[in-house]
Amino acid sequence: MNKYLLANVRFYFAQSVFMYKCHYKAYDRLEKRRKLISNFVSVFSIITIVLLIFQIIGLENNYTLLINIVAFLGLVLTGSSLVFQLIAKEDLSILICQQKSTAEKYKSLRDKYMSLIEKIMSNTTDKETLKAKRDKLLKIYSAIGEYSPGINYKDYTETQKSLGLTGSSDEEFTWSDKDIDKFLPKELRIDKNL
Repeated sequence: MNKYLLANVRFYFAQSVFMYKCHYKAYDRLEKRRKLISNFVSVFSIITIVLLIFQIIGLENNYTLLINIVAFLGLVLTGSSLVFQLIAKEDLSILICQQKSTAEKYKSLRDKYMSLIEKIMSNTTDKETLKAKRDKLLKIYSAIGEYSPGINYKDYTETQKSLGLTGSSDEEFTWSDKDIDKFLPKELRIDKNL
């Protein structure tokens, strides 16, 4: 077993696990934001409909003061709604889909790395074939990262918490054998006691 090749593959396996989780955290964050905006617009719409009903009641009963107040409130609400929609104009649906798609690509890559770790540890495949497979997976890893949507600091720290990882969130993450072993089945761990 080539321990250097194994260490390299385990590193990128852990990176794939981490990035998979990061992009799902970003997906969750964006989905919550989209729902909040949708709920806000729905509330504006409901209030506007109620105000229109009050205007109709005011017209039928000849309540001029009620009509003026409701018309003013409706105007303010409609203006506020338009300003809100201009501010929250970005279409989150595309970004949400991109985050989920990227997460799934990292998940698939994670599984391929796990398979490669198994092959390395079993000593049944020659070294050159294993290196070629590693290089191919590294190209896929780079391509996914190159075209993936961004994640933010909150996504990063939430991922650390959810995976039970400790360390400074201000630095690039480094992987200990213990951290990587948390993500692997017992048979593929270096420390089988975890």
